[in-house]
Amino acid sequence: MRVIVCEMKKIWNIKILGIVAAICVIYFFLFMYTWVANYPRGTWFNTIDFAHHLTEMYGPTLEQDDFEDFLRYRDSIIADLDTAIAANAVFAAAGINNWQDYEDALYDFTAQYSYLSQEEIRAHFALRDEFFVIDGRLILGNVVNFARMTIPTHHKLGMAYSRMRSFDLIVAVYNTNVIRDDGMTSIDAVMQPAFLVDDGTMIPPRWNAAQIRRLEAIRDSGELTSIIAQDTIIHTTEYGMRLAILVVLATLILVAPLIVTDQAGKVHWLQYSSKAGRGVFKKQFIAVMLSAVGITTILVVVFAGVFSVNGTWAFWNNGINSFMSWRYHWLSITYGQFSLLIVGIMYLLSLGAAAFAFVFSRFSRHMIRLIFKLIPFFISALLLAYWVLGHFLCVFNVGDMVAQMLMLMVSLILGILIAIAVIFTEQRVELR
Repeated sequence: MRVIVCEMKKIWNIKILGIVAAICVIYFFLFMYTWVANYPRGTWFNTIDFAHHLTEMYGPTLEQDDFEDFLRYRDSIIADLDTAIAANAVFAAAGINNWQDYEDALYDFTAQYSYLSQEEIRAHFALRDEFFVIDGRLILGNVVNFARMTIPTHHKLGMAYSRMRSFDLIVAVYNTNVIRDDGMTSIDAVMQPAFLVDDGTMIPPRWNAAQIRRLEAIRDSGELTSIIAQDTIIHTTEYGMRLAILVVLATLILVAPLIVTDQAGKVHWLQYSSKAGRGVFKKQFIAVMLSAVGITTILVVVFAGVFSVNGTWAFWNNGINSFMSWRYHWLSITYGQFSLLIVGIMYLLSLGAAAFAFVFSRFSRHMIRLIFKLIPFFISALLLAYWVLGHFLCVFNVGDMVAQMLMLMVSLILGILIAIAVIFTEQRVELR
């Protein structure tokens, strides 16, 4: 054990740790920061805010009784809109004093001018811009979208307006996917035949039988009552995939120099001179694998802590298949289990990278040769991480979940077996 500790001290030296820390900081701001900073919570323009609100109010799922209660929330949104509209001088000058007046005006406007192009509408109201300007911005919307006003989201009125739009979206998707008021869920829609050919034959969708069975099971099992926004899953997956790549990179940088440094200094010659010395190689492998676990744990704790500022932990017990999402998954698990699986894959990737780095280091006489060997390996590991985690467990993923997990395990086991074979060979090698 004392030897293992000594070898780990050689691995965890200040110089290498400084390099790893610097690379982690640079990598984070280049590839991961956007998935933290751009998480669309707090704008009410996305359904994420309502997902948090619904979870706080009703728990992990939104049952139909809870949904009926939630419908009353619209009154509070309208009250906020009425207050914001009444305090706005532009609306007051136009004779719009509350939300109902606005909807009536918008309806009249759409009915009267829907046949005009955007340019014709702007020309028509060229002398009446004061009616359509808020805070110096023209608020004529696209006629295709019923000429909706595009109010800045940082504006109090814009926040209330965003809440109304998100509320209406949630009500619509719940009615579609859970209550099924029109008889067809979103899942039914994606399983529909793609199109008709000239002879009237339906071209089937590109989903295979296993995908169709899984989609039907999600639709009929009640899983869709779960509360979680699609963007929460996307941001978690994308952030986790990038963190997994960083874990592999940090592991290679940390553990790879151990053996090649001994090779360059001809320390292995001293090790070969005794039975005890030959056993050091095995202990170095143990130190390398323990260091891989250690660096992975540190990175997961640090960067998961950074991501937690978005509050996604609130969905820990919520299922990942939801009426609010169009990204359906092979497994019926919670967001917490989904996150832990991603972390587990990071450990597998890290251990596999450490094992291969150990082998490459053994057969490299100096650091330059080792780097040339590690670059293509890192690219391969990057592609594997992207293949497995890019659309993790998604039913619509072109990859096979079983094949992905099998490839991951085979890579890890192969790396460990090769390392063990090298260790046994070293114990019997002739001095050279």
